[in-house]
Amino acid sequence: MKLPDFSVPNRVALVTGAARGIGLSMARALAASGAAVAIQDIALDLAQREADAIVAECGRAIALGGDATDLSIAEKLVNDTLAQLGPIDILINNAGVQQGARFADVPVEDMIRQINCNMLLPFRLAQLTVPSMAERKWGRVINVSSIQARRGNGGMTIYAMTKAAIDNFTKGLMHAYRGTGITVNAIAPGWFVTHRNERDFPTPEEIENKGKWMPVGRVGYPDDCAGLTVLLCSQAGEYISGQVICVDGGMSA
Repeated sequence: MKLPDFSVPNRVALVTGAARGIGLSMARALAASGAAVAIQDIALDLAQREADAIVAECGRAIALGGDATDLSIAEKLVNDTLAQLGPIDILINNAGVQQGARFADVPVEDMIRQINCNMLLPFRLAQLTVPSMAERKWGRVINVSSIQARRGNGGMTIYAMTKAAIDNFTKGLMHAYRGTGITVNAIAPGWFVTHRNERDFPTPEEIENKGKWMPVGRVGYPDDCAGLTVLLCSQAGEYISGQVICVDGGMSA
């Protein structure tokens, strides 16, 4: 039996929100598997550091800045990636804004920021990249969702709403480009230790205690999404599309 190919050689990937956390692990995994990666993040200095590290390891990478709550950055991200790396084959919409507040107290400004970043920027980036993928008969889109899309949460109603929308967008985009060689999927992380969740995991003891609630016995770490990312982008995963795959240690089961 010949094993399927899990590599992504000569592909170009744009990964948003990728200077740290899950996005960075995704970008590193794709680079290690042969792809050239554009690492976008509002923290451009951190993105540049990570891109330099990939280049030092004989990979191809560039750093791109911009605030993901500003929809006007979409064209620049696509154009800069195209100019420096080539046509985009893989789009990973990872950038996200999560702002908790009591339902009645959510400021309008916070609503707009989360909707722009979590819903509208992924939509716009797909508009700018997926048609050319279809012309080349190959493409991969991965949207980063959340288990909050499936759960009621009175303290994160806007965030959960945007992630539920991303789940539906994933399926709709798949149907819009059926038969073109493009797959579209979403990854829904559970409880992960990242810089954004530092307040939830202030000490190693707290991390261990929260891990006891997980069926697998621990919380998640960014690299837990790396393998699935490579699978979905490789030839080995070409028959997986329109799926929202939970990476949550069994939390949602």
